[in-house]
Amino acid sequence: MSGALRFATSFLICFLVHLSIECTNNGYPFENYLGKMTPYRIVSNKSFDRIDYPGCTPKKVWMVIRHGTRNPKYSLIEQMNNRLPEIKKIVLDSSALPNEFIKHRDMDLLRKWKISLDPDEKNKLTHEGEEEMLILAERMQSRFPNLFDEVYSNTSYKFKYTYSQRTQKSAYYFAAGLFGKATAKDVWFPEPLKKDPILRFYKLCDKWKYDIKNNPGALREITLFENGAEIDKLVKDVNQRLQLDDNPLNAEDIVLIYKMCAYETAWNKKSKSPWCAFFSLDNLKVLEYGQDLKSYWQDGYGHELNYKQACPAIKDMINFLQTKNRFPRVNIYLTHSGTILKLLAHLGLYKDEETLTAKNYDTSNNRKWKTSLIDSFGSNLAFVTFECGPETKLLTMHQENIVRLPACPDSDLCELNTVRDYYFPSINSCDFSSMCRRTHSSK
Repeated sequence: MSGALRFATSFLICFLVHLSIECTNNGYPFENYLGKMTPYRIVSNKSFDRIDYPGCTPKKVWMVIRHGTRNPKYSLIEQMNNRLPEIKKIVLDSSALPNEFIKHRDMDLLRKWKISLDPDEKNKLTHEGEEEMLILAERMQSRFPNLFDEVYSNTSYKFKYTYSQRTQKSAYYFAAGLFGKATAKDVWFPEPLKKDPILRFYKLCDKWKYDIKNNPGALREITLFENGAEIDKLVKDVNQRLQLDDNPLNAEDIVLIYKMCAYETAWNKKSKSPWCAFFSLDNLKVLEYGQDLKSYWQDGYGHELNYKQACPAIKDMINFLQTKNRFPRVNIYLTHSGTILKLLAHLGLYKDEETLTAKNYDTSNNRKWKTSLIDSFGSNLAFVTFECGPETKLLTMHQENIVRLPACPDSDLCELNTVRDYYFPSINSCDFSSMCRRTHSSK
């Protein structure tokens, strides 16, 4: 089964799935449109089945994982704490509600809602994030029991995380899923670097930071979309649904509500965020596209440097997998969204024929670059080598689903030599310093 088909099977409409998935008033699963704030449980391959290929033995795995579900950043917490109670009052004071869109139960949920976010807890891993890492490790161990030994050994395992609480805790809970919490406390992790050249290479790429990330001209499509017809219609739709003619919400308010809906959905499996009821399916698709545009132009195919700078990580992966040394067998890196997205683009995965722009929202409904699917909390890439007689072959997995690299589009297993040849520039001509150096013309 292809990676795309495996993804599709996880998106059965909510009344067919006996899970704790809530639906909006219109009956669609809104969890499918939360962008990079999507909880991993929505996109993960939940199978514990062992992965076997006749005549082949798994030998090594190199895996990179985005941290689990976390709290918002400081500035967003401040916005939520200050503005959302004001919006709550505006809605509850409206004599026009409830109506055909906003039901009594939605008003009751909003009435009970309280904000309790501590700015000191910014960006920290949440309980849901802990569970995401635990079960991800358990499933990988079940699929590859010969690789993921239940007994921890500093020789067999190599772990590393970035300089952040959310990746540190994610690493611990992933280890706990493999070895148990008591043993996980004794796992050795190297001292994290503030700017790791493999786990967070883009922090060292000045040209990318100045010429793309912090350059409005490079992110022009995002600005055009934010000021375009789709967002204007979104604002009108939401205000019309809430009938807030006298005290309307603006685009910033609506994006804030969307983020609260997303975070509360990620944090709470069994309860619905009252803020999600504000949106129709079309509204969510527009909001999701805004996130997709940003990641496309800042981390993906929008600019060549976005993904070319990922070559140190690709080189690290190939070198680890092709070395003749038996140990370590397992390499686990805990990192961030920016790393995952740039790696996906460098590998040539989820590449659309048409460039994503502010103008082609209407024709991009079936796009491959969709952050809700490819960049949820807990997103991960795993590369597993198999010894198949005299050949070493590579299996690639994303979100625990088998995906096929452009080097071998017709086979799950791809000869490691073929993969190495395909990404030859990334391995042998990775001049990171040169590509990331700002020239006079780029200043």
